Amino acid sequence: MIIKYKNYTSGVHSIDERKDSQELGMGEDYTGDVLLSCSMDKSQHQILLNCEITANVKLSCDRCGEDFLGEIYNEFQVTCFFEEERESKEENVRFLTAENEIIDLSEEVKEYLTLAIPMKILCDDDCKGLCVSCGANLNEVTCECNKEKINPIWDELKKLKNNLNN
Repeated sequence: MIIKYKNYTSGVHSIDERKDSQELGMGEDYTGDVLLSCSMDKSQHQILLNCEITANVKLSCDRCGEDFLGEIYNEFQVTCFFEEERESKEENVRFLTAENEIIDLSEEVKEYLTLAIPMKILCDDDCKGLCVSCGANLNEVTCECNKEKINPIWDELKKLKNNLNN
């Protein structure tokens, strides 16, 4: 995802880029295009990019195990200074020389899309998951399993509780 900033005058500009997720090297779980929307604030000494990215990815629900297609979204900023080119110790800060004409955001897009995948993946906020007894998907069927079944490991504690209550 490349931005040719030399084509723009000073000021704020909106830039939308679309690239196939496979061309970007996102992996087989990503499908379709990755959309990058940037607000570029260009001045004589720097460029500030406020970026938003969205992509579709194949996910598997942590509760019910069903595969589904989800949309992920993330935001990031990149600041570019027109100075002697050097490495920056700060994240998302770049130094550009006068010979540079482009800013390649491909690595940032890949990194922030990977970070956008939630730690707990749910097909729906109301996902009921699987029955612990029979394994039925409770989103699709209502099983007839006894929900009051208590693990026998707790029998001794139950006896102790009954003795204390008497």
